Amino acid sequence: MDEIVSLDTFHPFDGMTKMFPHHNFPYFSCDYNLLLTLANYFEKDELPILNNVISIYRFNEQKIQTRGYFKLEVLDLEEGDQILKEMGISTRRKSPALDTLQDEIINSISNGHPISIFIDLFYQRGRDFYYNKKHGLHPVFIYGFNLTNGEIYTVDDITEYRQYSLPFSEFKLSCLTSEHVKMPDYFWEYALVSPADHEILNYKKSAHTNIHKYVENMFRYQHEITNGLNNILLLAEHFELILTNETIIETLSSTIYRKCSEKYRLNTLYKYNLDHISAKDTLDLLLDQIINDWKAVRFYSNKAIVSQTFTGEVIDKCMGLFTKIYNNEVHFHHQFYLMLEAARLKS
Repeated sequence: MDEIVSLDTFHPFDGMTKMFPHHNFPYFSCDYNLLLTLANYFEKDELPILNNVISIYRFNEQKIQTRGYFKLEVLDLEEGDQILKEMGISTRRKSPALDTLQDEIINSISNGHPISIFIDLFYQRGRDFYYNKKHGLHPVFIYGFNLTNGEIYTVDDITEYRQYSLPFSEFKLSCLTSEHVKMPDYFWEYALVSPADHEILNYKKSAHTNIHKYVENMFRYQHEITNGLNNILLLAEHFELILTNETIIETLSSTIYRKCSEKYRLNTLYKYNLDHISAKDTLDLLLDQIINDWKAVRFYSNKAIVSQTFTGEVIDKCMGLFTKIYNNEVHFHHQFYLMLEAARLKS
């Protein structure tokens, strides 16, 4: 029988899977999936994490021929460590030598502490854009170790946040650092702070506080968020040039899963009575249409790239979709802020 050290109750965040069963999108980014997984493991409310994000459309004409010309930017309101601290979860950072890494992993897991290790994507097999091509830091969860066959049990977006195993000898290579990627403390261990050191608030009171903070943050960024919608029109204006950029599908996919993240958060907030039933119906329909139209843009773009047929017909279809997305986003945000204003007055 294999000798295994593992966190038996550890499961990756699956909220997005439940809402979108055919695609296990991350919640905004891999960092947020990590935080939400920790909340689940330590049986903490996910609301402080869900509400820590503001998303704003950005466009940079100077980057049209490279990367980052368009994105639904993820703006963190607080550092992840601070959010976890407020939730009663501590983060210990360290940088073990590679020859002691296995012992460090086993020791942490034996004590019931999940780990995230920041790897260099240059060495991660299966990461097509990065493997042996490009350097970049990325957090991977470790929740188990098979001492018999030398495998570690991990969670990562390379398998859409599903649990999987791989040889530790292979994983250890991805922990190598170079002049391109430097992170002194690449090993992060998480633990539950004892109740004596952390005030546990009444659940309903805590939820009310978190929702109030979220509403106020959304109003604080209202001008920037609504002005950012104009960047959809800038994307449309330059789309004929952008369509030949090899990163366009990745860019559109990122936009889609971040809009899906907004839907997940909105549906979670409904559970806390942050809605009027009419507003809920309207917002859901608009958001679904926006997501579907972004998917249609991706479909036509991918079809054009595969066939190498960048015709006026494709451009016209996408231009029509961009206009539709923009109009629906404007309508959505008008209704959304009316809902938030009602929530603010109620509180």
